[in-house]
Amino acid sequence: MTSSDEASLRERIVEVCKRIHARGWLASTDGNVSVRLDDDRILATPTAIHKGFMSADDVIVVDRQGRKLQGTRQPSSELRMHLAAYEERPDVRAVVHAHPTFCIVLSLAGVSLAKCLLPETVLTFGSIPTTAYSTPTTEEVPDEIRKWVRTFDAMVLDRHGSLTVGTDLYDAYNKLERMEHVAEITYRARMLGPLQPLSCDQVTHLQNVARGLGLPERKLLDSPCETCTVCKTDAPAQRKPALAPQTPVVAASVLSAPSDELIQRVTKAMQRALEPGGDRSR
Repeated sequence: MTSSDEASLRERIVEVCKRIHARGWLASTDGNVSVRLDDDRILATPTAIHKGFMSADDVIVVDRQGRKLQGTRQPSSELRMHLAAYEERPDVRAVVHAHPTFCIVLSLAGVSLAKCLLPETVLTFGSIPTTAYSTPTTEEVPDEIRKWVRTFDAMVLDRHGSLTVGTDLYDAYNKLERMEHVAEITYRARMLGPLQPLSCDQVTHLQNVARGLGLPERKLLDSPCETCTVCKTDAPAQRKPALAPQTPVVAASVLSAPSDELIQRVTKAMQRALEPGGDRSR
């Protein structure tokens, strides 16, 4: 790779970081971005730098073990999750770790994005898994990343943020943007009521369409949520009707065949309560 190619990648890293910060998916020194220069070297954002105000000269070069080869700043402790992605996926050329708002909000609420709700998600991601909680800056994070990045290009890091990988930097960024959009739609739709996943037939048809378009195979999780059986059986999904929030469940026998005497007593009580100065105590 020529020096001009490296200079171009440095500028792209700065551009993407500023885009992410402008969208509110990074605050201050949060997050990190990396791009593979070649088989042995990686361009990466350093630790302790505001991603909205960094320059191309701030970007550092590290080897595949995370040792700094070039630059005045130091590598981030979170670089290890990037190295794990590169090690597990030779096709990955760029990694973006951010703190997108709705992805984190849903993970705090225990809401998974793995449910098959939107056709675009099935076509482009398959499932969007949420990793198990792992302590930031420790080896727990790359160890957990390895379990998912072998199969998935985008994932929510429980209580922490997101990780997306791509064939180039813009590909990894686009997946972040698309995933956060799905998270926001999911959040807003849940405010209106229970969500209905796509049916098994609809998901199967989408997968067939993807094959026809030559899109890569996207894996669906075996059991993304307790109400969706799309990924667990070939039969059409059978879903239990969801109750509205705080809807009281009343035994059927209580409501069946009220007596004439009961109806008359309730009617008289309502009439008394509605009369001016009426007795509402009885």
